[in-house]
Amino acid sequence: MTTITRTLPATPAGRPTVRTALRLTAMELRLLVRDPMVTVGLVALPMVMVLVLAGVFGDVPDPEFGGVAPDDHYVAGYVGVVLAALGLITIPVHLASHRELGVLRRFRAAGISGTEVVASQILVGTVLAIVCGVAVLAVGAAVYGVRTPENPWGVLGWFVIGLACSVAVGVALGTSLRSARAANAIGNLVFVPAFLLGGGGPPRAVMTGPMGTISDALPLTHVIGGIRQSWLGSTDDPHQVWWPVLVTLVCVAVAIRTARRSADHRPWFSRRGVSKLEP
Repeated sequence: MTTITRTLPATPAGRPTVRTALRLTAMELRLLVRDPMVTVGLVALPMVMVLVLAGVFGDVPDPEFGGVAPDDHYVAGYVGVVLAALGLITIPVHLASHRELGVLRRFRAAGISGTEVVASQILVGTVLAIVCGVAVLAVGAAVYGVRTPENPWGVLGWFVIGLACSVAVGVALGTSLRSARAANAIGNLVFVPAFLLGGGGPPRAVMTGPMGTISDALPLTHVIGGIRQSWLGSTDDPHQVWWPVLVTLVCVAVAIRTARRSADHRPWFSRRGVSKLEP
């Protein structure tokens, strides 16, 4: 586990600053890019899977894929798989590791507000999602080609909704679980069926009734379905915008409640000056 020895200026209590959030974001990104699991989970796994699945099913329009070519179906949809890995594994494990090692407590002692920490996690998630999503799309497009989006603004809107949902889920899990091992175990346990049934695995046409029902309940299914509908103009995936938005709001409420409960047991201290964050 990487050790944090970064020196940050303390912020007066109740006065979160953009500068502190940006510095925290830069520090967190440097820590994450050194972690090989981030590269594997957010880039390598989606990249390999989209290359394999798009190659297996070919480039001929197929009614089982909503009337579009399977390679277009998978290349467009795997942006959502990156978001799922971010929200179910990367962010929860990172936050739970901070909590387990006492890093969040040191942030509080340094006068860094919870708002600044949350803002930094949102920025980290946004940067990782954009960079890793573009990387997966670039590789898929280079090998199989990619269609020009039918509705670029729709694609962007669904990406933003999916990003908000993934970050909210990640922060809720990361603040609720007490160890990085627990976050990693639970995250992977949820990610595998979500990935397979939420748009990254077989087409809906070949799913059994129970698997289709589970797929309908996953917010990832609706995010990927919305991206595919906007990008390709056709999909048989459900894409109801209210469901991922509702999941986002619930996860935000859970994260806020967990943070307040933690604050009740471990008060937020603040002091002026410089604090060195060390284990």
